[in-house]
Formats: sequence, structure tokens, C-alpha cells
Amino acid sequence: MRLTATGLATLLALAVGAAIAACDNPFALPPPTNVPDTSTITIWSMTGTPIQLPSAVDMVEAYTIRTDTTDNFDFALDFPDSLGDTVALFLPPGALGLPRDGGLQVSKVPFDSVTYAPNSGYDPGSAQKLKVGMTLLASSRMQTCNYTITDPFYAKIQILSIDTAARSVTFRMILDRNCGFRSLVDDSIPPSN
Repeated sequence: MRLTATGLATLLALAVGAAIAACDNPFALPPPTNVPDTSTITIWSMTGTPIQLPSAVDMVEAYTIRTDTTDNFDFALDFPDSLGDTVALFLPPGALGLPRDGGLQVSKVPFDSVTYAPNSGYDPGSAQKLKVGMTLLASSRMQTCNYTITDPFYAKIQILSIDTAARSVTFRMILDRNCGFRSLVDDSIPPSN
């Protein structure tokens, strides 16, 4: 029995399909292993405060950091003189002239009602004006999840207080440090996507 070109192509497609089905999906995210972290964080303005005080958040490492020592951060705080030193802003790196990766957006629903981060809508280049009680959503800079996929970490942020005298902001943040996962509930490892 002779195999035609069409028959050979069909047989080859079936063999490739069977091989892929037999293996793990190389394009899948690795399974989640971390429970989303809940933290209460205070950071100080990049300007007008002692240099040793942290002014930014690194969502990848889950640290507050100083912006004079590294540009590996996902948002920073400033009380710019141009706004009269009374307006607090969170600035993603793109708003500071750094690579435009990650970003922020204002949530339309209250903090406790946000269970999943949206996968779009983050502005990598614009500052967000802060008000007590507001909820922000944050996307980190991109991370390599496996050999073929890069995705960010996601967080939700609730502004608890703004101290204009100390030039600081205190906020609550729930951060999902499972690459590419968007769960923002702080009590369990998120289900696989």
C-alpha cells in the first residue's frame, strides 16, 4: 500500500499531536507554589526625605527599596514640588524615564471586592495621584515563568494613610508572587490557570 502526500501529512500530524499530548505543555505556566502575601507597607517620598528611607516597592523580591541604589522597582512614591508638596503620587518606572514595564491602574471596585487582577489596563508611564481609601492594581516588571513565557506578578493596594509632614504613605498590599497568576485573595495558593 502506497501512502499519498496527503496521507503522509495526516499521519505526521497525528504523530505530532500524540507526542504533544503525551508530554507536558511547554507553553504552560509552572504550577503556583506561593500563597499571596499580605503586607502593610510604609514608603517615603523620593524627594525631601532622608536618603536611607525606602521610597519604592520591588514586587519581584517583595521588598521596599531605596531608589538611589537600584532601578529594580515597580513603583515609587513622590510628593513633587510642582504639585505643592501636598500631593502624593505613585510612579511606575516609565513615569520616571526608566524602561516602561509593569504599571498601575485605579480599581473601580473596593479593595476587598478585588479577587483577581485584570490582565490589561496597567499604565506603565503615568503617575497615580493617591487618596486615602483608594484601591490601585499593580503589575510588576516582566518575569520569566518558564523557558517560553514571561509574565508579571500582580498586586492590589489600598491606601491607608498619607502623611504630608513626614512625606510618607502607608498602604496594604496583597501580592501574588506566582508568575502570571492573578489571584488577589490572601488565604490560599491560587488554582492553576
